[in-house]
Amino acid sequence: MKFIHSSDLQIGKAFGYFEPEIASALQDARQTVVRTLGEAAVQSGATAVLIAGDIYEKQQMSQQTLARAIENMRSFKRVQWHLMPGNHDHFRENGLWDRLARMQLPSNVTLHTQPGAVQIADDGGVPVFLLPAPLRFTSSVDDLGAYMDQAATPEGAIRIGMAHGSIQGFGSESEASNYVSPSRANDAGLSYLAMGDWHRQMKVNDRCWYSGTPEPDQFKLPPNAVTSLCNGGSALLVEINGPKMVPTVSPIPTGRYHWHRVERTLTEDTQIDLLESELRALDSDLSRVVVDLRVMGAVSLSGRKAFEERILQSFGAAVRGLRFDEAGLALNPTDQDLDEIDHAGFVRVAADRLKAVAADMSNQGQAGLAALALKRLYLEHLRQGTRS
Repeated sequence: MKFIHSSDLQIGKAFGYFEPEIASALQDARQTVVRTLGEAAVQSGATAVLIAGDIYEKQQMSQQTLARAIENMRSFKRVQWHLMPGNHDHFRENGLWDRLARMQLPSNVTLHTQPGAVQIADDGGVPVFLLPAPLRFTSSVDDLGAYMDQAATPEGAIRIGMAHGSIQGFGSESEASNYVSPSRANDAGLSYLAMGDWHRQMKVNDRCWYSGTPEPDQFKLPPNAVTSLCNGGSALLVEINGPKMVPTVSPIPTGRYHWHRVERTLTEDTQIDLLESELRALDSDLSRVVVDLRVMGAVSLSGRKAFEERILQSFGAAVRGLRFDEAGLALNPTDQDLDEIDHAGFVRVAADRLKAVAADMSNQGQAGLAALALKRLYLEHLRQGTRS
């Protein structure tokens, strides 16, 4: 039995902190990753794709959003798709899953909204059973996979569990209260337990893995990260050669966009050159990059102008999306900066006073406004000089 394990597609996610054009591209990537999963199944010879919850972002999805994902699955006729509710798209009466069930679903798409062992294949005379643990609420205090221990299947069958939640006692991450026993695979005689909920790909033990989200959707670095690359962007190819054998699990890349979180401190203007070089080296194709840039420190007025032109404008136009928080980057105007505004007179007096207020961090609100006013005064001077 060979299949693709994925989860947390969260189709329909809004990405409201980006401009509409960028948000639309990121939303589209979450739909088209369905095709990426299907193509990965075909190329690897897998017969099925198991999606362990959170196929959709929320209950209130448009009919077009629901149907597009299903139609993408329909086009891979030789691949069986097995879908299960998670905490974002949990099963409820007259909810999202009832709407899906009322659609004319293709024969290669199966909804698993109830617990229980379901035969999904017969591999060379060996029956394969899926044991899903669908969520009926956003969170549950019970281990919904506990039933798997007693669920009956024929002797010699391959048993595959599918759950969505947090493994108890494993790591410090607990994004939801839907706990699953870390020993569930062994206790229930599972060949493999396909987990969803955590967006980073992770091995719990030889028979239990989190697939992670196939398309990144948040700026969250993995623990002890040594690079700026954030969670997500891959699925798992799982091969089970027998009910007692340890499965072979291989990560496969699926993400269209690569999300990076970059934090740097600038103490002098010349460091802008290095920052630009580092950012442009993130990927050979910057149009596939989404960046959360956090810069601390201080630069001069001329340095801030260079930062905006080279980082925020030029580099920002090269990447798919750039999010920048300027709160940590202060202005430290030089005498040359102020001389360029005015050598004497009331404008220079105003510039000197703004510099003093901007440097006084006892009132951060006034300091921020003063820094903004000083920057605008400097840029307006440069524009006036260009016009003359």
